[in-house]
Amino acid sequence: LEDSFIIVIGLGGVGSHAVHMLVRSGVKRIRIIDFDQVTLSSLNRHAVATREDVGTPKATALARHLLEFAPWCKIDVRVAMFSADHADELLSGNPSYVLDCIDDIKTKIDLLANCCKKGLRVMSSMGAGAKADPTKLHIANLEDVVEDPLASRIRWQLTKSEIGAAIKNVEVVYCSEKPHMKLLPLELSEEMNEKPSDFGAMPDFRVRIMPVLGMMPAIFGMAMASRIACNLAGKEYLPTGVPPLTVGVCNRLHQRFRTRSINLYGASHEHDMLDLEDMDFLVIQWRKRCAITHERWKRSGIDIAQWRYDRPVDIGNVVLVKKKFAQMLDDMAKRKELPTSESLGISEEHFAAIEHKLAQIAKWNPRPKTYKLLTE
Repeated sequence: LEDSFIIVIGLGGVGSHAVHMLVRSGVKRIRIIDFDQVTLSSLNRHAVATREDVGTPKATALARHLLEFAPWCKIDVRVAMFSADHADELLSGNPSYVLDCIDDIKTKIDLLANCCKKGLRVMSSMGAGAKADPTKLHIANLEDVVEDPLASRIRWQLTKSEIGAAIKNVEVVYCSEKPHMKLLPLELSEEMNEKPSDFGAMPDFRVRIMPVLGMMPAIFGMAMASRIACNLAGKEYLPTGVPPLTVGVCNRLHQRFRTRSINLYGASHEHDMLDLEDMDFLVIQWRKRCAITHERWKRSGIDIAQWRYDRPVDIGNVVLVKKKFAQMLDDMAKRKELPTSESLGISEEHFAAIEHKLAQIAKWNPRPKTYKLLTE
């Protein structure tokens, strides 16, 4: 962590808190980038700014406060707006991580596209405005985000761009809570009515205001700092990337799994099978997608199935798959056959990714369960 080099772009409510906690956690080299100034209206969410900082550049103000408690930190201050034309300069230095805390969609897309092209590790903050429930915060790949209009728009534009599939390398923090409010209406003077776009912070920037509960961007920024600090320190964790299942859906998924497991192992082991908590955990860890086809979750068309018959039946040896693949894996178990990339119709790389994911999940299993096949 101390040897890392972090670049943070956007120093508002999210970015200032992310920078603040990364420096307090031991990061000794960081580049902070923002063109904007501290305003009175931003004091409800900025990490360190005071009334004395109003009217000064956010990057300068933040650096000054950071050096008061971390004089050893080398802070590269850039009072600049990110743009594709200056990407090489602003993203130079082989950063360990880039944090996207920008709130303008076009600029955000330009930054993410450039990070993907350069192969840089990047984490992006989605919309914190008009949200209030921190329990619905998630960390996920951009392609898996749900209930976030900003993420949907960014994903659509990046997918159709030249980087395409590279968006799977973009990790984001987002809130699945439905927004409470929309952009506030403008109270325009006669002059502003003629061309309101002239009154944005920059040309083509949003003019209307999105209401923000100050705690939410702070939590977003701290979540990003926590994720990056743990990753850099080699202590990665499995985040909750998608919203949990309802109790009814959990029950139905569990019932189908129990019925098929009894067919394989016999009714005497019924009481030891994976429980409702396991169902919810597994669906979240498989991102509500079929492990084989990557299709999104459909309540009636997807199941939990054992992966290999020769390993214990626990959360590290079951997958979320479409029903036809669940039946296929059950049939293989009865015949004592192991799944292969060829038998499942997937690439060897895809098959290896499934095995890797299972190994990750197995590390989090507190209570392994073991059964014997009836055929043994």
